[in-house]
Amino acid sequence: MPNNPVQIVLNDDSFIRAPDPGRAGPDKDFFEKNDQAFLKHKLTLLTRLDEIDARLAASRFGPVTYVRVRMRVEAIAKSYRPNRALFLADQFPCVGAGAPGELFFRMPRIHIARLRGRFETAEPAGETRISSKTGKPYHYVTRARSELGAIESIEITSPEGKRGFAAAAAVDAMLDPSAASGYIVELFEQRPLEVTSSADILGMRQSFETLQHDIAQLGNGTYAALLPSPGGVPSIELLVTTAPTRPLIEDRRAIRGELSLVPPVADVDADVSRHEHVLTVIAAHPLVRRIRFPVLLQPSDAPTATAPGNFEVPARVATGAYPKVGVIDTGICPLFAGWVRDRYDYLDVDDCDPTHGTLVAGILTGARGHNGTEIGRELDGCDIVDIPLLPRGRFLDTYGQRGFEAFLEELEAAVVEARDDHNVRIFNMSLNITSPVEQNLYSIYAARLDEIQDRQGVLIVNSAGNLSGAEWRSAWPRTPRQALAALASRSAPDTIFMPCESVRALAVGALNPPGGTHLEGAPATYSRRGPGLRVGVKPDLAHYGGTGDSASPNSTALVSCAQDGSRVETRGTSFAAPLVAKTLATLDAMTEQKLETRTLRAFAIHNAAVPECLAHRSLKDVSRQFVGFGQPSDAASMLETADHSITLVFESRLSIGEKRPAILRFPFAWPASLVDPGTRACRGDVRMTLVYDAPIDQAFGTEFVRVNLDAKLRQRQPVDRSDGLPSFHDQITQAFLPKSAGTTPPERALISHGLKWWPTKRYAARFGEGVGSSTEWQIQVESIVRAEAQFPAEGVPFSLIVTIEDPEGAQPIFQELRRQLVTQRVDLHDIRTAVRVRARARR
Repeated sequence: MPNNPVQIVLNDDSFIRAPDPGRAGPDKDFFEKNDQAFLKHKLTLLTRLDEIDARLAASRFGPVTYVRVRMRVEAIAKSYRPNRALFLADQFPCVGAGAPGELFFRMPRIHIARLRGRFETAEPAGETRISSKTGKPYHYVTRARSELGAIESIEITSPEGKRGFAAAAAVDAMLDPSAASGYIVELFEQRPLEVTSSADILGMRQSFETLQHDIAQLGNGTYAALLPSPGGVPSIELLVTTAPTRPLIEDRRAIRGELSLVPPVADVDADVSRHEHVLTVIAAHPLVRRIRFPVLLQPSDAPTATAPGNFEVPARVATGAYPKVGVIDTGICPLFAGWVRDRYDYLDVDDCDPTHGTLVAGILTGARGHNGTEIGRELDGCDIVDIPLLPRGRFLDTYGQRGFEAFLEELEAAVVEARDDHNVRIFNMSLNITSPVEQNLYSIYAARLDEIQDRQGVLIVNSAGNLSGAEWRSAWPRTPRQALAALASRSAPDTIFMPCESVRALAVGALNPPGGTHLEGAPATYSRRGPGLRVGVKPDLAHYGGTGDSASPNSTALVSCAQDGSRVETRGTSFAAPLVAKTLATLDAMTEQKLETRTLRAFAIHNAAVPECLAHRSLKDVSRQFVGFGQPSDAASMLETADHSITLVFESRLSIGEKRPAILRFPFAWPASLVDPGTRACRGDVRMTLVYDAPIDQAFGTEFVRVNLDAKLRQRQPVDRSDGLPSFHDQITQAFLPKSAGTTPPERALISHGLKWWPTKRYAARFGEGVGSSTEWQIQVESIVRAEAQFPAEGVPFSLIVTIEDPEGAQPIFQELRRQLVTQRVDLHDIRTAVRVRARARR
């Protein structure tokens, strides 16, 4: 049985090192051996610049616009960006990105001639040179030719691509009681709060003024507000109402909402033709990047069917210590008064419908007693702070014209109160914006959640969202081949809802529970699938959410509590999420709330397993879309290991050095019992999980993560490097990276499969027959920065969990490796007691 505690390294700063010297190669020629094609390509791009120049000369919006530069598929790595020789940052700043390899640059007409001249300097042919180091020939081109060849196309962003919905659908949404906003208009840039110069050489002031003028011409009842932009994208909320008042434009960036001049709530203008006109006018302006569909905010559907008996709410034990969860929902009925430690009182009790929130409370407090230990993996009982923020009636009647922005302010105020008054750090939010995550855009809603979690030091667990009954998939088949065929034939979209793409939050999908009518552990028929974005893993995790069986709608195999105290069967990702939140809160309590929230996320990911029915290798990519990294174990199991394994935890930070960011380099010797005495080959199983708090800029679409951290497990090689330094080879790969025949995967595969640039990574390796011929190993964490970004001065914090084990379960790995590390002066402690040691050291 597991009986050894997870070990945390407290002197992690002793292993921060300067990186090894870099060795950059020559610039790549994307038209090598095809100079005629390059000349044709160069002429095409020069013609495009001339067209843009002519268009700006006649534009009423001013002599500045924004262009989309698409890179070739083979040129999407940051080293090929056209920003060192062509689009110089002081003249053509990169203001955002979209899909992989899609960049947006500001293009003032005054600098176009200079850009054209730099295009012209790209030489018509490369040349062969001899390396002074190796004496071997290589193909040489200038940086200008390399960058020009890397570009596929340049174009002004078109109005047609700035929205993906019909005006009629938007009007219907705004008339829905759950509507929480008007149109969200995202801009490429925003005008500064203080204008320091009267000159308008670039045309920026004219651009902003023409946008204001166009909004002012949209008719009475038009209301526009320039919003705060914590995620990096300046945005305007635009409302079209029947109010007789003249158009109003206000700046909310520097003034809190309650102090702003906000008109009274007015009815949405239901004239579809007027909305079509408004959308056409706004999309035509070059400053506008994207128009978002109105926000509809509602809890996931929670059908219930009566189950035998009443729901017995667990009794509190006076001396018990319980996990703490904040429930951001619709409210909780009085039956759980013994567990509700406080209630955030923004909404009156009469303004709430506690049906949904009560079901969540039943799962948090009594999942084990009413569903068994497989579903309820933590002991019953949970301290709850009730945060009812979703009103029974029309959303805008409660929150006013500021709607969703006011909701987010209340959400953060409630989080602060629960954290400060009751030490709550884990929050369950089974609420979704009923809009799917977009492939190439990181939403303002996800960015706001990220900001709240960063600022307040909390973790939000969010449901992935449910399909409506008519959209359900068929029950998951018994064989992998049948499952793949069923998914391939499905045409209806089933993408996870916003804001599940939030990288600081954990999104949770739903699995079929044991005892139901569908295959246990398979994705529930209603659970939405990820990743939504082209990059990353979403949902992060999955848990039992009740069976969605249209043939037996009243049998879900997941029991919770109705308002009247009766036992009911329910289903939804809303009830998978609190099972994960409960485990995280239990883990937080067991470690005395001293671990960073990113470390809690790392523990859940590290100890998650893909259900057996999804474990076949042919389902690797498909299962990731539904369950992410898998289903987490219980909290107690996360903190213990068996004698034949050891788990190490690092909570650290990569800081910026004089020239390049530092790295973590942790040397150790492989456990002796897993080393072949003759060949010195090393065997064993290894798992590593890396979670880091990356700087985020929503303006950069799929490139919103601005710094990438990567972990490596490196073994020393027999031959040193040419510069005399020891040579090490990485022996571990990311869990989702496709197998390759010893070659480096292309950048696109590293992003989509290997999760490059994604701030949660899991690695695995099995050295069954032994690997290498050295017992010298290193754990390393290193970073790279986006081409247009800077490594943050405060550094990038990360948490790394490493498990090494004997797959045969026989060797005493824990004692061997722990003894060795202590001997080499690693400050190693039981993770449950380390928090007290760390606290004493800081006094």
